[in-house]
Amino acid sequence: MPALINGGSNGLNFSFKLFAIYAVWLSVLQIWSKIRFDVWLGDKLKPILHKLFPKESPTCYGNLSINLSANMLGMGSAGTPAGIAAIDNMTNKKNRIMLIVINSTSVQILPTTIIAMRSSFSSQTDIILPSIIATFFSTFIGFLMVKIFVK
Repeated sequence: MPALINGGSNGLNFSFKLFAIYAVWLSVLQIWSKIRFDVWLGDKLKPILHKLFPKESPTCYGNLSINLSANMLGMGSAGTPAGIAAIDNMTNKKNRIMLIVINSTSVQILPTTIIAMRSSFSSQTDIILPSIIATFFSTFIGFLMVKIFVK
């Protein structure tokens, strides 16, 4: 019985830590939207986004820039609403599949959620370089698969 109570307590503590992490990142995304950072970022990412996702609307590119930048900064769950909005605005089936593949392979330059979770358990945060290598490799393979198999 003590193990059951201890496990429940640990699960609740972990849930509160995750809630705090996501609350912070969702707030950051709301601030970015208010100061029109998404528009600025969309302009900077426009050449890449237009090659990855051709023939989409400006609204879609704005949502894509928020979603992909959130994923790159390791706050993928916080970028999910923008990803869903981007998919809703997409007209091309291949672009939808590409976005799902890119989000699933999780391009991360800075895995902030994993770092925060590991540091909350007093664990080392020496996973940054392996994480970057793994996410770029998996995204590249996913990109190739979409280009080869999706018509």
